[in-house]
Amino acid sequence: MFNFLIPKKTKIFDGLIEQSRIIEETAQLFREATHDWRKLKGNSSKIEQLEAKGDELVHAITDEIETAFILPLDKEDLKELTELLDDIEDDIEEVANRLIIYRISKPNQALQEFSDFILASVEKISQAVKLIKENKLTSKEFSTHYRALHEIENKGDQLHRKVLGQIMGNGSPSSYGKDTRSALKWIEIFQTLEDTLDECEDVAIIFDRLRIKYK
Repeated sequence: MFNFLIPKKTKIFDGLIEQSRIIEETAQLFREATHDWRKLKGNSSKIEQLEAKGDELVHAITDEIETAFILPLDKEDLKELTELLDDIEDDIEEVANRLIIYRISKPNQALQEFSDFILASVEKISQAVKLIKENKLTSKEFSTHYRALHEIENKGDQLHRKVLGQIMGNGSPSSYGKDTRSALKWIEIFQTLEDTLDECEDVAIIFDRLRIKYK
């Protein structure tokens, strides 16, 4: 996948940039579908293709990390970052897939808000990964990105608690169905969306750790 003559540092960073680009495109497709339900099936198919492409890229990056004699960053940090980015991609694909399998007939505001949060988060991740390649770990711009990830995750937590309350009857559950089976479907969907934002925050923790290590 990568030319052998390209320095390992460039190859690994370019791989991470491409991985974050794939996740950003995936999040854009997911958000688009939640705001225009007619695009759900088509966008879900595109997301599935991106997920497969991302898996191939993860294997290539991992091989580079394992075989490189000298790494640009600590091996464990690079592996953890790669795995977390893969988890984010997998979770978005899983939710898009579940929306179709569960025959969800229409979106709701909370689903749209979560898709907005996820897209905002992966955009921050993508921008921060580029700064890592540019050796700008101590820049104000880099710190702005990982701090924003914490803020978005906090908003996601608040939304998740609100939605669970509505599903369980502490508000208006009309958007989530009135039977137990419908409630369980939505609980699973929102839990996966919350997990996705948690993984984005875990990426922020790695970014902060890298900033401290390499300042």
